[in-house]
Amino acid sequence: MHRVLETVKDRFPHEVLAIHEDPRRGDLSVQVAAHAVPLVAQFLHDDPQLAFDHITDICAADYPDDPERFEVIYHFLSLPHRTRIRLKARVPEDHPSIGTVTHIWKGANFLEREVYDLMGIRFEGHPDLRRIFLPEDYDEGHPLRKDFPAEGKGWRSQFDFLPRLDEPESAWTEEEVPQAQRQFLLGDQQGSSSIRTTELLLNMGPQHPSTHGVLRVVLELDGERIARAIPDLGYLHRGVEKLAEGLHYMQILPHTDRLDYVCAMTNNYAYVRAVEKLVGITVPERAEYVRTIVAEMQRIVGHLFWLGTQALDIGAMTVFFWTFREREVLLDLFEKLCGARLTLNYYRIGGVDSDLTPEIIERLRAFLKTFPAHLHEYDVLLQRNRIWLARTKGVAVISGEDAINFGLTGPVLRGSGVAYDVRKFEPYGAYDQVDWDVPVGKDGDTYDRYWVRIEEMRQSARIIEQCLDRLPNGPIIADHPKVIPPPKQKVMRDMESLIHHFIIFTQGFKPPKGETYCSTEAPKGELGFFLISDGGPRPYRLKIRSPSFVHMGAFDFMARGYLISDIITIFGTYDIVMGECDR
Repeated sequence: MHRVLETVKDRFPHEVLAIHEDPRRGDLSVQVAAHAVPLVAQFLHDDPQLAFDHITDICAADYPDDPERFEVIYHFLSLPHRTRIRLKARVPEDHPSIGTVTHIWKGANFLEREVYDLMGIRFEGHPDLRRIFLPEDYDEGHPLRKDFPAEGKGWRSQFDFLPRLDEPESAWTEEEVPQAQRQFLLGDQQGSSSIRTTELLLNMGPQHPSTHGVLRVVLELDGERIARAIPDLGYLHRGVEKLAEGLHYMQILPHTDRLDYVCAMTNNYAYVRAVEKLVGITVPERAEYVRTIVAEMQRIVGHLFWLGTQALDIGAMTVFFWTFREREVLLDLFEKLCGARLTLNYYRIGGVDSDLTPEIIERLRAFLKTFPAHLHEYDVLLQRNRIWLARTKGVAVISGEDAINFGLTGPVLRGSGVAYDVRKFEPYGAYDQVDWDVPVGKDGDTYDRYWVRIEEMRQSARIIEQCLDRLPNGPIIADHPKVIPPPKQKVMRDMESLIHHFIIFTQGFKPPKGETYCSTEAPKGELGFFLISDGGPRPYRLKIRSPSFVHMGAFDFMARGYLISDIITIFGTYDIVMGECDR
């Protein structure tokens, strides 16, 4: 028995109902009584021998035929001990409630609201339990329950504080409108009725160009200072997790492109790794190197896109044109590699779709020779730009301890001095075969996060160059006939291969029963996929741990006390894509 499981079992002999260790996948899970979740969670967090200080995700699964219908699943990470654990508890359909853990991890606020919104489980003691993606007055149920149809129920939102077209006057008097708006936007929280008359509510977005038309932030202002900043999400909800329940594992892959559409390659990578971990597929060495090269190309593309748009939002236009100049070179290489530039659908379960050609390798090496000088150009433009420095230094400061408590990852966490990178923490691909460093900041402000991303691009170039030098020969996809279809050349000439191809594409493959969580270091942070298999060709439950959504949970905390104009800087410092945030 793993040390962590033994410690929890000894400490809570009556509350722990079951423990499970999966040696093949390296997963640890503990099933506890629902009433004991806050107590066990506090112990997991506080005990120095366990120190599960980082909250990774919270999700739920629906089992309609079980008397205890819903299972709430917490994913915790111990950064000091490099250990992950899942804490699980069952709640019945007639009273689906469980105690909150927001007093332990601040990041649980948004995560619990998501479970409440999409699955209908209440978290007792939550400071602001209301829907987060759907409108608060949505009365058609909870979309991720199994009895909710994937096509929806045709509901349309109606805002009672606005006049309807068929009514001559609003249902609210002029004096009641502001208070009604406050309750709708900010929630009926303690103290909301005592807002001072000197404070003002202001909508930042979704029409604001820097919020991309898909995010609204409701600002409560004291003069020009931000007293509260409440993100209003759900404008770009794609329903990928619901759609996945009706698709074969292979059919889900193109949908991952549409999550973070700026960095589609790393979405593909994260998903196929999760399926490979669930099934138990070993990827060929050459495929691992190719995957690593392409993932780091995508990291550079993502960081270039972030740097150009962040600089443009703050007021530096030249950087935008220069970063897109280099970005175009890599997008051209993507087009040569797989025929697409944005939504790429390149990775495959067990490998990749096509190999690197000599032309691609040659052009990539030429890019690597000039790229460091271009990075220096960006630095020259920005490091002495007093507007850039004034709007990034000392703005949106968050300490390493708070960043961990909110569940932040990627450059946002590393900018606060925490050297957590999944590529080092849980090596995959060829990352443990090459030499590279994890850059970390020291002040935890917007400038440090900029510096971290600049350094990460240098490290990505370093990783790509070493992988090209060491690129081994061999196949680019695994030999796993029950899961991976035969090559197209054989399908067109061999009857057995044609039958094999037909069966996989019409019936799918069937992973063994079980569950697993797999994390990948995407440009924006830790992108994780949690899969539950019931032995069928479709996932029983797929949960996407998106860094964009988790980071938005810290928005209010990081925005308070700054100016209205800083909101755009703070939004940009996360490098958020709302398709990934809303999913």
